[in-house]
Amino acid sequence: MKRDETKAEIRLTIPVTPEVHEAFQRIAKATRMPIGRAMGEWLADTLDAAQFMAQTLEKARAAPKLVAQELHAYALGIGDQSRELLDKLREEGRRPPGGRSGAAGSPDRQVPGPTPPSNTGVTTTKPKTRKGGNDGQNQR
Repeated sequence: MKRDETKAEIRLTIPVTPEVHEAFQRIAKATRMPIGRAMGEWLADTLDAAQFMAQTLEKARAAPKLVAQELHAYALGIGDQSRELLDKLREEGRRPPGGRSGAAGSPDRQVPGPTPPSNTGVTTTKPKTRKGGNDGQNQR
């Protein structure tokens, strides 16, 4: 191939922390490519985010008040959406099981009765009686 038919690549020397270097070494090893190419592909894959950040920073430098207002509006929008979501969750939590939404006194709403006694006899309210015998309690 001729030189003018290929994409021009620019070689850079950039300082990175040991943690960044280690992370890209791992990526390079896993993908079986040189570390420089792994970094270059990563940067190419995140080009949209870098362009958005560059645009936002340029805008902030040119009109900081406008960017501050946009960020504030963004934060308010997130707050409104969060509030709507919480209101919806609260409303769903108030509904009785089964999807019915009757009032507390409506006839279709069932009010649970007292807790039934356990089968161990510990919480029973009935008098104790024994079957088939004279235990001294039933004598007259």
